[in-house]
Parts: sequence; structure tokens; C-alpha cells
Amino acid sequence: MYIDSHAHFDLCADDHNTTADAIVSLMDENQVTSAVHVVIDYEGLKWGVDFVSRHKNIYLALGIHPSSLADSSTLNQFTVTIEQYIKTIPEKIFGIGETGLDYYRMRQPKAMQQESFYTQIQLAKKYNLPVIVHSRDAMEDTYTILKKHAPLKGIIHCFSGGSSDARKFIDLGCCISFAGNVTYKTATNLQDAAHYVPLDRMLLETDAPFLTPAPHRGRPNHPGLVTHTYHFIASLKKVALSNCIDNIAQNFSNLLNTQ
Repeated sequence: MYIDSHAHFDLCADDHNTTADAIVSLMDENQVTSAVHVVIDYEGLKWGVDFVSRHKNIYLALGIHPSSLADSSTLNQFTVTIEQYIKTIPEKIFGIGETGLDYYRMRQPKAMQQESFYTQIQLAKKYNLPVIVHSRDAMEDTYTILKKHAPLKGIIHCFSGGSSDARKFIDLGCCISFAGNVTYKTATNLQDAAHYVPLDRMLLETDAPFLTPAPHRGRPNHPGLVTHTYHFIASLKKVALSNCIDNIAQNFSNLLNTQ
């Protein structure tokens, strides 16, 4: 069974000019059995909860993206709201995030990003949930903050580093998640990292509607296309596709079962 561990169904629907429910149908057509819808701001929480309530195998990650507003008032509202959801629909909550640091876009000040990151890590630890980490042009600060909170359950989403970076996060207990950009011909650094990361510490994702995998690069992305990344990783690591599928399904299940 193929699993997309990170997608934004609301953004996919906008990108495809369709509905989120139609995007789920594309999963079915491609034998993708489960996915995680990832919330990126306070305003998206209710939409996400309503969406996953209609779909048995779609789980929810609740977070404030580092590019989203996270002042003290927003963080307080966010914390109260998601604690309610964690208590009322625990079976649907996959993790906290995506959170982290984005020094490439810098849409929010560093101090705000870091405070938001700290708050969401603490929530994840409080409820024994994985924290889903976004890190762009901020690898060292991301690692330093996570190390301060270790041990913890974490997923480095859409991993963008090399094998030495992967090793450091694995040593903290994190899983490494690769998106469709690992399939790009020029992504040799990512491919080296994917070759290094053991299958029992790996997840695969689309980050849809972004980073459409080859051979569909340049077209709208959706969770059904995660299958191409599975095929690529199996070939890269010279393992049977079934081995890749089974290991990643087990990793995903283990994270779900930590609640």
C-alpha cells in the first residue's frame, strides 16, 4: 500500500481547479491507500478537521508553517484549539506541524518562527506525537532547536540536505521524508541522502501540490503521484518495490500507534 505522508489537499484542489474530495479519488485510482493532510495556519484548522472526518484513511497534521503568522495571540488560540482536537478526535491526528524554520522566504521574523517552532515541539512532546519539521536554508538552527528537545519523535519533511545532515537528524530519533524532488536528475545531493537513509527511518511524500515527481514534473501534483517516488527510491536503493512499500507502511503505522 502506497502512503503519502505529507500533502495539502486544500491547495491541491485550488491547483487542479477541483475539490479536495476529487483529489482523494485520484489517490484511489493510483492505489494510494493513506495520506496526511497538513494544515499550515490557524485558519486552516477547521477545514482540515472537516475534511479528514469524511475520509477514513486521511489523517491530519495540525500546524503553523514558519511562513504563517504566529504572534502570541495566534499561538495561544492555536494551542487551545488543537488540544481540543487531540482529545476529541485522537484517531485522526497524525502529528503536529508543519512547523520549523524558513530562512529562504523569510515571510516572518526569525524570532517569531523560532517561538512558533518551540511551542509546537512542546505540544508534540506533551501528546507523544511526531513533530513535522519544515527546514529551508535553516538546517543548523533546525538541528540545534530539535537537539535541545531530544528525545522526541520527528519527521524532517521534504528533506533538503545531504547524507551528513540526515545522519544528525536520525541520531536525534527523527525519520527522514523525501518528496518528489528526489527524482529530479540534478538532485544528486538528495539522492545521496536517500541512498544513505535506511528504509526503517524513511517516509515518502508528495508535498502536493508542490514538487511533482518525474516523469510528471511541470504538471499539477497530487497524492496519487507518490507512487513514482516509491519506484524511484526502490531503484535507487536496489531493493524490491514491495520491500520499500512495506518498510514505509510500517514506519507510518509506528508513528500512528505512538498516540
